[in-house]
Amino acid sequence: MRYWVIIVLFCVMTFPAMAQQHQAELPYRLVGGKMIVEMKLNGTLRSFIFDTGASRTTLTSELCRELGLKVRDSLSVTDANGHKASYPLVWIDEIQTPDDVFRFKSVAAMTLPEPSPLACFPVDGLIGSDLFKQLIVVIDGKKKTVTITTAEKESAISLRKMANFTQAGMPIISIQAGSGHNIVCLFDTGCPRFLSLKKSDFEALKSGSAFEFQSEGSTVGSISVGGASATKVAQRVSFPLLSIGGTKFRNVIAETATPPYTLLGVKLLDYGKVTLDYPRARFYFEPYKPENDFMERSHDVGLQVKDGDLVVAAVWGAMKDVVEMGDKVIKINGKPVGRYDFCESILNGIPELKAKKKTRLTIQTRLGEKVIVY
Repeated sequence: MRYWVIIVLFCVMTFPAMAQQHQAELPYRLVGGKMIVEMKLNGTLRSFIFDTGASRTTLTSELCRELGLKVRDSLSVTDANGHKASYPLVWIDEIQTPDDVFRFKSVAAMTLPEPSPLACFPVDGLIGSDLFKQLIVVIDGKKKTVTITTAEKESAISLRKMANFTQAGMPIISIQAGSGHNIVCLFDTGCPRFLSLKKSDFEALKSGSAFEFQSEGSTVGSISVGGASATKVAQRVSFPLLSIGGTKFRNVIAETATPPYTLLGVKLLDYGKVTLDYPRARFYFEPYKPENDFMERSHDVGLQVKDGDLVVAAVWGAMKDVVEMGDKVIKINGKPVGRYDFCESILNGIPELKAKKKTRLTIQTRLGEKVIVY
């Protein structure tokens, strides 16, 4: 759900009496890797994906029809999968926090196409960074809260845990890979991973010692405002060391994609609290531990639901000689598979694949049945 907007629009923020610092707390829940918050839209509570990587608040076409919102303009967008398109723009009279502490008036919002790429999620759109350009936002992954405050006072967090935005209004920062290699990243809570590496950054870094190449594969991209991407060739790498706001992360695995920036995703919140001081263009990361070692293994085969079937949607390394994109899973641990719902798989996964650490998959290939360990 991340995208780059090439024109800038503004909304007006109001709140009661300015005599003191004001604060609102938004609980969030994680659904299918997305942060879901409640906001009032023209006085009615609605659910939205909280997406710091979106520079524009966005509504579904269905909601725009329900509210009778008229198209006033259009917006040129490149989404996280590299899709470029122009989308209708509408104006919202008012968006409020549920406690009415903050009221954002005359908000310009992008309208999603139909069918909505967010159709699987119980939401009416995205809340983007545009609402918070005058505010400080604190995201606490342990408490599952987003705290919004007015910005009269700067944060008391140590500057050693701070990185400056490289662009005003968006949490785009520089992180360090190894020693002496910098990567410009967008902190994007709409990205379900820890790190998604922009292909051009991969090309720029591969001649150095910033990462260790692991394998090449074929994969289908994640869902963004323009929908899912077609099959593409991607690379998988391991970063022996990444430094984010002074915190060290070791053995971080990332795969290449085609977003406008390398993405630092929502899984960062598993390791610490993030503060975004939008007016001062500052990103703070308060880690739960000063150093984190991932030491994780990645699947060499990825799966997704298509037309009710469970099919191969990513193939890495030597597994490319075993199965192909689109091959169908016919048995899991020796039991014939049933039919699956695409949205249910996005939101809650495949139950049979979560039951054991290792799962035997029988896959129908063009050369016959193959059994692999997933």
